[in-house]
Amino acid sequence: MRLMRFVAVALLIPFCVGTASAQYVGAAVSDGGTIVGVVKVSGEIPKDEIKTVVKNSAQCGETITAEKYVISETGQVRWAVAMLEGITAGKPLDTKVEIMVDNTGCRFAPHVLVAPTKGKLQIRNSDAMLHNSHFYLVTGDKKKNVINLALPKQGQVLTKAKILRKPGLLSVQCDAHDFMQGYVWSLRHPYGVVTDAEGRFTLADVPAGTHTLKVWHEALGESSTTVTVTSGAETEVAIEF
Repeated sequence: MRLMRFVAVALLIPFCVGTASAQYVGAAVSDGGTIVGVVKVSGEIPKDEIKTVVKNSAQCGETITAEKYVISETGQVRWAVAMLEGITAGKPLDTKVEIMVDNTGCRFAPHVLVAPTKGKLQIRNSDAMLHNSHFYLVTGDKKKNVINLALPKQGQVLTKAKILRKPGLLSVQCDAHDFMQGYVWSLRHPYGVVTDAEGRFTLADVPAGTHTLKVWHEALGESSTTVTVTSGAETEVAIEF
């Protein structure tokens, strides 16, 4: 397999939900390549927020980290989302995949995830206390209510199709515990992933050609860059905030 290298410094741009606005057609990809990348912070590494717990502190602890800045000592960024913007055809989107947001340890786990538009999202409460999962669709600095799910019982699981009815960024909060915050990116295509603890991501079976890669992070902002994918090759991308 040939290896192509592409290095870019991230350009911050205003947030929009246009990433998932185009119609998408899924089919087998015969000329695909792979985008592999890493998301990093250059310069001083911001510290994560420490939030004071004012309710159920006996179970949750006196303080809790916000997971807003989960960044390694060498600057690799966890919980960023790398996604292709404006892609209209590629490998099929699996809307039957099982995806779950868990209320556990007074956190939403995972903190950030990607899910298919029109899919079903499961919500679980693993804690021995009441939680609720309040979902909002985010557009710029505005939030539109989507659904508010009460989970009073430990082990309770709810499955709702309405949560992922539209593409875009969803914020999920617990009204009972205002320090709990999570995010779900609802995408009409399968080319979106969350970075791991080393800031790395992989987008496989990408059709050959030129694509727009967008990287989003809840606190660092977002960036877009152009990536050219060659059939049978890996294209390396480095994004810096």
